[in-house]
Amino acid sequence: MKPSTPRLTDVRDQLLDVGWVPAAILPNISSERAVEGDVIAFACRDDPRVVEFGIRHPKFKDLTSRFTDAFHVPTEPVILIVREDVVGKLAVLDPLASFRDLVALSTIPYTRALATVYGNRAIHRICYSNSFWLYPWMLDKDNEHLTASTPAFHGMHIVDEFHGQATPELPIMELGEIDGPLLEILLRRWKRYYLGRRKYPEDRALFRSLNMAAQAAQLPAGIDVTLYDLGRLIALWVSACEILAHQSAGHAGVKEVYDLLHRIRFVNHGMKLRKYKAFVGRRNGITRTERRNLACWVYGQLYHARCDFLHGNPVRRDRLNFTGETGPFWVAPCVYRLALTGFLMLPPMKPSPKSYTDPQSIIERALRRTRKRK
Repeated sequence: MKPSTPRLTDVRDQLLDVGWVPAAILPNISSERAVEGDVIAFACRDDPRVVEFGIRHPKFKDLTSRFTDAFHVPTEPVILIVREDVVGKLAVLDPLASFRDLVALSTIPYTRALATVYGNRAIHRICYSNSFWLYPWMLDKDNEHLTASTPAFHGMHIVDEFHGQATPELPIMELGEIDGPLLEILLRRWKRYYLGRRKYPEDRALFRSLNMAAQAAQLPAGIDVTLYDLGRLIALWVSACEILAHQSAGHAGVKEVYDLLHRIRFVNHGMKLRKYKAFVGRRNGITRTERRNLACWVYGQLYHARCDFLHGNPVRRDRLNFTGETGPFWVAPCVYRLALTGFLMLPPMKPSPKSYTDPQSIIERALRRTRKRK
């Protein structure tokens, strides 16, 4: 079944009454329509705001035309653009990276769930956060020369010698399937945290968690994937959930995450039932469990694997399996989406015959598949 088109804003009819400037280039994704954040956006090269900037600064237009894949096939990168009147507030990288993170985490849990439910998991969908990689080279402040600054090097060069490439480990994917309800509320939080006058502790926790999740959602490795790569990323998924569950004066452990997952208003009644033996830890060599809902049971599998991996205990490969469409590694983003649901108190859509692609409904259906393999 073909999923519904997400709600994305088409900006072709918008008046260019305020200037926009490019902040970064994302060569691993393409998009026909913009993903809007009012003062920030992911836009394609044909977006009128990008075109207008290219007219004023021909070097930028030349730069974006010089991207290819590894076989010299021209590509159309996505451009991260910022409205000129807020550039001063967004001068540091944190808000730009957080916008990237929130779009990535509004995409990857949904696409992995769609892949689990409908198949073709890694062929036509953005399933890893590397797709949202920001290219290191960009025009300088004078829009004449290229500059790059990373923890590894600082450099400057000329546009005429530039040959940009996408990451060879990943295919270039179309940014299309997005979890609209989650994206909307995350954008509101983003504007409140980075453009508002007051910094709320819950917003700080949210964007730290999203950044942790964006690292967890990366491709484990290239052709050299090992058990160590899978264990490391599962540990990051657990940490991302614990950041959300942490209280200002308390502990954030497995039970606190379970409590967060019990706050969710599920679409499917069966997801609410506390009938699964979820892992809570070991005492005197004995594994302890508690009756929890399905989301907790899946998180318990992740937490159990993380504890064994980080503490040096033997770990079964099937517990960290990344090839199966219902394995813990694959569905970890789906669990994280539910943790966000509980943290943000995000209500589900009302069930209807046409709600087959409602994001939370798809997430729940994907997690129910994890029990079918048992």
